[in-house]
Amino acid sequence: MVRKPGRRKKKPSARSATVGDSLEPVRIGKEKAEELFRRQGIGIENGEKIEIHPLEAVYLMERGKLALENETMDSLMEKVRKEDPLAGEKYAVFRHMRKNGYIARLSFSSEPWIRIYRKGFRPGEDRTQWLLRIVGSGWHPALEELISDMKKAADARKELVYAVVEAGKPLFFKLGRTSFD
Repeated sequence: MVRKPGRRKKKPSARSATVGDSLEPVRIGKEKAEELFRRQGIGIENGEKIEIHPLEAVYLMERGKLALENETMDSLMEKVRKEDPLAGEKYAVFRHMRKNGYIARLSFSSEPWIRIYRKGFRPGEDRTQWLLRIVGSGWHPALEELISDMKKAADARKELVYAVVEAGKPLFFKLGRTSFD
């Protein structure tokens, strides 16, 4: 690689990326994202770039694995909160799952769903095992909502799990159907 005179080399430990003004994916050059995508299961390949969810970027920034131009963890989190009222809860669940060795896939929309892979598997090696729905601490679901969630999980052939964040710590509970025929 040839550098132009007067340009400083960026820190080798952190990866650089750019982010848009709204809840758009953070795009990282493919050559810099090999470890994130292949080894850690973070991001989605899109041509010559890797796209990661802004909450994934916050997690990587917190761990010192990513540096964004003109962006801090707090400013990026604030952008996500404007678009998604459950952003704090999603981040707490995402961070918990990653720290415990799971690959978690966030939706780029403000939907409350996260797909979770079994431990030891990467995207493309296995299908997701769980469909995890983030809910607020004051959530009181109607029966129709629970049935709709169970149908969504069944259609996707996933196990349905709910996550509630209390005092910064996620609590998980599983809901399933059974038949006594």
